[in-house]
Amino acid sequence: MQMKPLMEEWRKYLSEASADCKLPNRGDIAEGIVAAAIVAKLSKRTEGAIGVVDVEDVIHQVRQIKEMRATVSTQVPDLQGEYVDTISFSIEMPQRAFAALTDPTLIRCLTGEYEGAIKYVNSTPMHKFALRLAQNKQSNEIVVEAAGTKDQKGTKVDISIVVDGVRKRNLVSLKVKGGEQFAQKTGKDFSVQEAFWSPLGIDVASLKEPYEEIVERIPAGKPFGSREEINEGGYLNLAAAATSMVYGEAYRQLQSHLDENRLEAEFVEKLVEYIIAGAVGPDAEFIELVKIMPNDFLRARFGSKFRRQMKEANLYPVFIESGSYPKIQIILEDEEGNKSVLVQMRAKVERARSGTRYGVLMRNYVETGPGLYQLAAI
Repeated sequence: MQMKPLMEEWRKYLSEASADCKLPNRGDIAEGIVAAAIVAKLSKRTEGAIGVVDVEDVIHQVRQIKEMRATVSTQVPDLQGEYVDTISFSIEMPQRAFAALTDPTLIRCLTGEYEGAIKYVNSTPMHKFALRLAQNKQSNEIVVEAAGTKDQKGTKVDISIVVDGVRKRNLVSLKVKGGEQFAQKTGKDFSVQEAFWSPLGIDVASLKEPYEEIVERIPAGKPFGSREEINEGGYLNLAAAATSMVYGEAYRQLQSHLDENRLEAEFVEKLVEYIIAGAVGPDAEFIELVKIMPNDFLRARFGSKFRRQMKEANLYPVFIESGSYPKIQIILEDEEGNKSVLVQMRAKVERARSGTRYGVLMRNYVETGPGLYQLAAI
């Protein structure tokens, strides 16, 4: 495939891309795009140097994928031409996301993901990693694996790189624009609220009885024949009232941890552990959180530097009741007075569907904000 026709085609994709694209989970699709971009970077060895990856390179790798979980391999000489590396990759994701990834007609809907992935792999850390592998005077077996949905309960890793059987520290937990969620608790039982808030040292047990008095009026399961029945019964309003009561108490306790806009050391440590567990899980030392955005990306790690930054940060909570459901934002304010959201705890109530039946589903999310990437930036 020649460069000029493809780049002309890409410009056409950019001009045609629109918000009405109907896609499954973009985060799942992005895993495949970023994995293909990493393979393109590791493979782009020309004239004794690591080249700059462009859209042609990434699309070429995506087009090699014929079926899910199948391994695609290519052999690439090192920069001295003395050794040959075998670079392989495989992808595992939900079937609908895989179909979207490999559908050439949907590339126009994924221009932002392609642009962000290209910028990420051309950044200095990935360039240096590719360079080390290309000039280490060894014939390496390099495997890039995108399998974030394979074991979501056991790991936060979406993409991993294995060299000669050794899993490298370049483990990626991936986010895309609009995908700020990194932890959640689901269900209407009061134990869900306790589990959501207790890691922060927030005790909402005193609200158990009034909370249950409200949610007991919401039928369990999926007893409704339509979404309209849920609306007419006022069940979403009941769920909102119950969660607002709990979030209000959580906010009151968060304020009690403050001393002139500074969180106490004990609370900060709990907040740090809460964020790390939700964002990257137990392998925090080895995982970086990467957010892919149109023509850009953000990287974060949650090691000693992040812990130190959190201890020194000026943080305070804000309670927002203006929407349909409550949310609490923890705000980061820097020395110049600039403010940004560190994390957000948010309630949401959905009309859940199973076949032709509907029910009420209550969720609680923890979501990243710009301030988190600021403190954990690398």
